[in-house]
Amino acid sequence: MARTKHPAVRKSKGEPKKKLQFERSPRPSKAQRTGSASTSATTRSAATAAGTSAAGTPRQQKMQRKPHRFRPGTVALREIRKFQRTTELLIPFAPFSRLVREITDFYSKDVSRWTLEALLALQEAAEYHLVDIFEVSNLCAIHAKRVTIMQKDMQLARRIGGRRPW
Repeated sequence: MARTKHPAVRKSKGEPKKKLQFERSPRPSKAQRTGSASTSATTRSAATAAGTSAAGTPRQQKMQRKPHRFRPGTVALREIRKFQRTTELLIPFAPFSRLVREITDFYSKDVSRWTLEALLALQEAAEYHLVDIFEVSNLCAIHAKRVTIMQKDMQLARRIGGRRPW
């Protein structure tokens, strides 16, 4: 059987593209063509002062261009590459330290003071733990032939990993 070329099929994305419409000068009506020059000039100047064209229709606004949108996943991949390049912490320090102090206050009224080094070490360990859980749950999602991480992937990652179930 001979090989044949097939043209690429383009799917429409809903409504067809709108063509740019340029503002045209309106044609003068028969009354304006046959009338005197002074009356037609006064009607045109009065119409343009009111913000309408000589025919009486409002002026068309320029069509605005749609803002540029990237395809789904492009920005996510760019952010992944950006964050893999950096070594800075991802969670802001102030909210994290407030959370640590709140949890510490809930469990023990005696411990109320934290050194900066202790908070930074705790934050680094917490972020490493979160990244590790996300990596393993991503592998679980890929194993299930999905690309989206779901709650069951994270639960499975925590159970398989030999970590504590809390």
